[in-house]
Amino acid sequence: MDAVRKGVWNAAGYALAVAAVDAWWQLGNALFARIGPPLLLTLGGLAIQSLLIVAAGAALAPLLKLRGGRTVHLLAVACVWLALQVALLVDSPLAQVPALSGPPAALVLVLAGRGLARWRPALPLALGAVLLAAGLATPRLYIVATMPEAPPQVALPPAAVDAPDVVLIVLDTVRASNMSAYGYARPTSPVFDALAKEGVLYLDATSPSTWSLASHASLFTGLFPSGHGAHFESKMLDNRAPTLAETLAAAGYDTRCFTANAFISPAIGLTRGFRATDEAWRSGGAARTFLFAFRLLDRLGFGAADKGGAAVVSSFERWSETTPADAPDARPAFVFINLLEAHFPYHQLPDAYLEEFSNRSRAELQPISMTLMGAQFGGREASRIEGAARAATDMYDGGILYTDHLLGRIVEALRRRGTLDDTVLVVMSDHGEMLGEHGFYGHGEALYEPSIRVPLMLRYPARVPSGVRVSTPVSTVGVYATIADLLDLDPPERVHVGSLVPAMHGGAPGGPVMSERYGGRPGGDGPTDPVGDPSVRVRTYRAGSLKLIQTSGGKRLLFDLAADPGETTDVAAARPGDVDRLLDEVDTWRAALAIPALDAVSEPGAEPDLDPEARERLRALGYVD
Repeated sequence: MDAVRKGVWNAAGYALAVAAVDAWWQLGNALFARIGPPLLLTLGGLAIQSLLIVAAGAALAPLLKLRGGRTVHLLAVACVWLALQVALLVDSPLAQVPALSGPPAALVLVLAGRGLARWRPALPLALGAVLLAAGLATPRLYIVATMPEAPPQVALPPAAVDAPDVVLIVLDTVRASNMSAYGYARPTSPVFDALAKEGVLYLDATSPSTWSLASHASLFTGLFPSGHGAHFESKMLDNRAPTLAETLAAAGYDTRCFTANAFISPAIGLTRGFRATDEAWRSGGAARTFLFAFRLLDRLGFGAADKGGAAVVSSFERWSETTPADAPDARPAFVFINLLEAHFPYHQLPDAYLEEFSNRSRAELQPISMTLMGAQFGGREASRIEGAARAATDMYDGGILYTDHLLGRIVEALRRRGTLDDTVLVVMSDHGEMLGEHGFYGHGEALYEPSIRVPLMLRYPARVPSGVRVSTPVSTVGVYATIADLLDLDPPERVHVGSLVPAMHGGAPGGPVMSERYGGRPGGDGPTDPVGDPSVRVRTYRAGSLKLIQTSGGKRLLFDLAADPGETTDVAAARPGDVDRLLDEVDTWRAALAIPALDAVSEPGAEPDLDPEARERLRALGYVD
């Protein structure tokens, strides 16, 4: 027993060093993405891995009897920990560097501590505790110190009489092509389909970017990423453009945010204007996957049941039940909800939904799902998995079906509250997903259609006709102005895309249909594909079935989506007249809306040059009324 006790203490010192190193690695996430696992989740993960290391120390205690036993025992514990890291390694350079460097770095810290112990026995433990505490605190202090300053909340003004509620639901990462409402063979979206029959369905809606931060910032400001500045190159929404929540609060709305997406947080500025935010992502969900301890539990079958969607909807249901619409002091509400269930890792779903479209077990799908997640961050192993695209699609479709189930719970809560038919209901996605097309998995880099063509529907019986299908290409950036239009409010003076209401009546689409990606993730797929090259900026522009792609490196590609929906043949060289015409249209829009050139320094908040000739030309082209 004495040997076991010594083995436990020897391993405990190593566990402390490992925890400190892992805590400091989170600073990289804070600097790069301004997010990281929540503190309580991090502490839980560190506690679990410390118990594992201590257990290894107890099991290896007999090594202490050898010559140089303490050092041999320590090396053995470090090797066991490194082997566990390798066994659960995520196929991504961004994940492999901390996973493989952490165990030896912790070993160096312990050996250095032994030298200090000869001078002051308690000093290594004290320094280890300080190092751990500083590692936990520094990333969070950095985020707090650099987050955009939120304007102080003021008393809400009176709202218009009989102002309807607004519920804006983002089905995160859901692409249109995999929803049954858009002709998909699998019944992935029965609730969405039923809602679309009662309202307007936009058949060709394009998201402004390929990932959550940039697309949500566009949704909340009515500006493309080059206009609001929240993208890969800055990762923060500043205070220059009023948000949709601020606009509705100024109209007397009680503004509420329910989200499992960590990007929708004060640290990035996306919750500005919301008077209350219920952040389900803090309890775990997808964030668990980035911590070793929870990846181990997941592999052993004890992973999270979903990515926070059930908690998000439960919070909304509690709000709807405790906030009666007919109370004497009731205000109209603007509720934003984000459901993250179609997002990677694809296997993180309730069993019934994971197995709905796949005949493989969770044990088989889990490692495939994690490899596919690694491909999102530069991993190369996904292409070597036989049937990777099929497995990804099966799990992804299950995620859409589960998202649709949660959407159904939201709709039923509104029905019970008695406000469904008096609510401006918008259901959409922020971006799509690549499932092996062009060799890509995930989202963030490639601006091909699977990544940017998204679902969009509106339901509001008082103003929105039922059963309408809009085939004209539109941009989801116009949702801001559309909501303002349906509420008879003036949108901000500057939005890039106007209301989509005229389009549902056969009118103009409100503005340009563009998508932008400024920069990209380190470790991405590289310059082999100009549409997904993270080293350059990319902008797409739609005109009917034609899709022009420009890069800051000077490349020009043209796809005819009617003849080539898979975007396999670049026809730019064969159709130079169409390229020149679309480039001219892009330049006209840029002049009218102060959209910078791709190679220009981004200046969010720049004022447009209201060139009458440009406005008239856009009117003649049918883009504005």
